[in-house]
Amino acid sequence: MSYSQKGDRALIKQINQHLVLQLIQGRGPISRKDIAEISSLSPASVSGITGELIERGLVHEVGEVEGDGRAGRRAVLLQLNTQAGFVVGVKLAVRAISCVLTDLDANVLYATETELDIDEHPAQVLENIPPDQMIRATIQAVEELLVIAQIDRTRLLGIGVGVNGIVDAEVGISRVAPHFGWRDVPLATPLAAHFGIPILLENDARTLTIAEQWFGAGRGVDHFATIVTGYGIGAGVVTNGQIYRGALSGAGEFGHIVLQVDGPQCTCGKQGCLEALASEPAILRQVREALEVGAPSALAGVDALTLQAVARAADGGDVLARRVLGNAGRWLGIGIASLVNILNPQLLIINGEAACAGRWYFEPMEAALQAHAFDGLAKSLRVLIEPGGNEMWARGAACVVLSALFTSPVHQQETESVRAIRALALA
Repeated sequence: MSYSQKGDRALIKQINQHLVLQLIQGRGPISRKDIAEISSLSPASVSGITGELIERGLVHEVGEVEGDGRAGRRAVLLQLNTQAGFVVGVKLAVRAISCVLTDLDANVLYATETELDIDEHPAQVLENIPPDQMIRATIQAVEELLVIAQIDRTRLLGIGVGVNGIVDAEVGISRVAPHFGWRDVPLATPLAAHFGIPILLENDARTLTIAEQWFGAGRGVDHFATIVTGYGIGAGVVTNGQIYRGALSGAGEFGHIVLQVDGPQCTCGKQGCLEALASEPAILRQVREALEVGAPSALAGVDALTLQAVARAADGGDVLARRVLGNAGRWLGIGIASLVNILNPQLLIINGEAACAGRWYFEPMEAALQAHAFDGLAKSLRVLIEPGGNEMWARGAACVVLSALFTSPVHQQETESVRAIRALALA
């Protein structure tokens, strides 16, 4: 037998194992007979795979049901042992670190949010956070979570970390994180050295998208995008039921399409990007600029200008607040229309800090989307505005780790960390 044949057989076995485990995780309690019918695997193969999964503690038998096609025979039901292991998900936000501990079914068991106290990082600045300080803060936040959880750390399979910008998951490096002012920052290595388990990095918008795909509005939807609008603007994309990352994991950075040549400066260094026109910092900048030249507004007396304060002023009839939110919303709608024209999704889920901006932001957005989308593409499109906290993002980061178990090798990037997580779970 050639080495390639051995390799092919090993890969096929791995794919089949993932398929069976995925069916048990998604449809359990389920019988071996039903697994065989759904998967098209032979009963003998299913029996062998499920036997190994039971032996390793990932699956257990939970009861019987009448009949499996043989007279007098009862079918044994199988279910995922959700307590067989645990994972941590981390969302690195601009001013906080959110952490969750989940079981193998992505149920959040414990959650914490740690406000950042970063040197040389005043509240009004959104960039140039020193990486070493963020790494130390992340270690401390995860350690605090684990102390609260009181779990056996030998059952911890890995940590997923969501960060803005472009990440190189294969080597665990944040290639570009414009909100933090980072380039080529190795995040996974120091975290792995401290915790002694695999660390998986992912773009934060994609972690939210993964969360939506696993247990949110995107569950069962083949083509959808999650739009994140807050400190920045980005997207996570699902096509044909699979997360789309692009050649360099840069897919979804539509916040950096240039809409206004020679427009305002963006965190990426360019001018006139969508993010510089429609994000939370862009809205607050425009309000401050108007107030500085004497525009009348109730916001002139506000000590700490926030997006919530702008939204409240707009609700109260403030002309400046409504004008700025409306302009930002229109720019967002134009940018989203380009995304719709390229991807033709069934569903758009809009989340992020700016989701609190309300109708004065989102009604102009929807009008611009309808006006600028190609004929017919926006008519059947479902748009869901879903304000949510960082916990959902952190839960998605945990799902990045769980994907190493439940996603076929055909549909995921086979990094060393992914293989290490699988080995820990199947040991």
